[in-house]
Amino acid sequence: MAEFGWEFWLLVAAILIAAWTVGVYLLNRKGLLEPRGLHPAGPFIMWKTKRGRDFLDRLSRPTRFWKIFGDFSLVLVGLTMVGTTLLLAWEATLVQSPAVRQNPPSPDLLLGLPGINRLIPFGYGVFGLAIAIVLHEFAHGILARAAKVPLRSLGILLFIVPIGAFVEPDEEEMKKMPRRERARLYAVGPATNIVLAVIFAVLFSTVMMGSVSPVHAGVGIVGFPEDGPSPARDAGIDPFTIITSYNGTEVRSYADFIRARDLTKANDTVNVTVYDGTAYRNVTLVLADDGSGGALLGIYAIDTTTEYYHPLSNPDRFGGVPGAVLTYISLPFGGYAPIPEPRLQFYEIHGPLAAIPAPLFWLIGNAVYWLFWLNVMLGATNALPAVPLDGGYIFKDAVEGFLARARKGLGLEARDRIVRNVSYLFALFILSLILWQLIGPRI
Repeated sequence: MAEFGWEFWLLVAAILIAAWTVGVYLLNRKGLLEPRGLHPAGPFIMWKTKRGRDFLDRLSRPTRFWKIFGDFSLVLVGLTMVGTTLLLAWEATLVQSPAVRQNPPSPDLLLGLPGINRLIPFGYGVFGLAIAIVLHEFAHGILARAAKVPLRSLGILLFIVPIGAFVEPDEEEMKKMPRRERARLYAVGPATNIVLAVIFAVLFSTVMMGSVSPVHAGVGIVGFPEDGPSPARDAGIDPFTIITSYNGTEVRSYADFIRARDLTKANDTVNVTVYDGTAYRNVTLVLADDGSGGALLGIYAIDTTTEYYHPLSNPDRFGGVPGAVLTYISLPFGGYAPIPEPRLQFYEIHGPLAAIPAPLFWLIGNAVYWLFWLNVMLGATNALPAVPLDGGYIFKDAVEGFLARARKGLGLEARDRIVRNVSYLFALFILSLILWQLIGPRI
């Protein structure tokens, strides 16, 4: 079967989106959507229903718990708001560095949407994002009912496939709420995503990857270059074996391999020990020239360690705790998530989870990681101080509260105008920081 490039699939996606959008427009013009509870919003369709409100009412009954969780959410979202904004500002200072200018980010990488962002697997992405959105919206609905705010409707958001859910509180009642209670209601959505992200991260790193160990510490050989010299291939070394020793130096990581290789040069005769899962094999070969007189073994290799999947167990390897956290979040950018097929051959599953068939184990493991990743993405994005995001409304209420205390003689109309202008300025600031990552490296 012929293999199609990403350009082909991008064209297919564009045609599908265009056909869906035209279909929604035509069905809406014929009046076939709203009588069935379907409400178009651009290319999206909202299916609104009153079912499920009793369920949310029951969940909201421990009102004291939800008020405490709401206060916790305000603190958590406030910290996330500041942290994410500072991160965007820091990234904006790097976009014109030589490294970024040579390899500017593609526009699709700035959107955390499956089917658009090529780093997000479509299946895992749709599943993870749908779960994250549903729980985000349910959290809003539960806190709304805990605050006695009526729910006008609940529903599902459709864009070709179901991509999430929504809860629609009564807006007039929300406007009458005390400022702090309204802020709790906004904060609980992104806070729920962040809490869930922590839970899924712990599950992935401990329960799932805690049941996985390398077949052997060392450097796994994924393959050999099709063009160019490969002394390793010519010497009969097989793919998916693990280099455990190079020229008499034990190799337990990719860094060990690089240090040992750099002590040799082109045309040197070296001894390489590889492990195939059952036995060790010693191979003697003559190194090729890498083009500058350096040693070339001619392999595509990976580090077999699992520490990338639980970096906080050894944060020093990643430059400390901040580096370990950044490494964990950046696994998709390094090709470590989802854990790809060649890499799986270097791992073995042990403990109680070994009873699960390996394909199912890795399917669950990858799904749990993407549930973490997409909850982080959704929570951090919604915490930004930009309307219409949840963080934007929290920020807007905070500005209004500050003005009410600091300038008590200010008229209501003047105060609303200042709040509105400050909110719009911050929204434009956040948008400019995001767009600068795309535009900055190209000017």
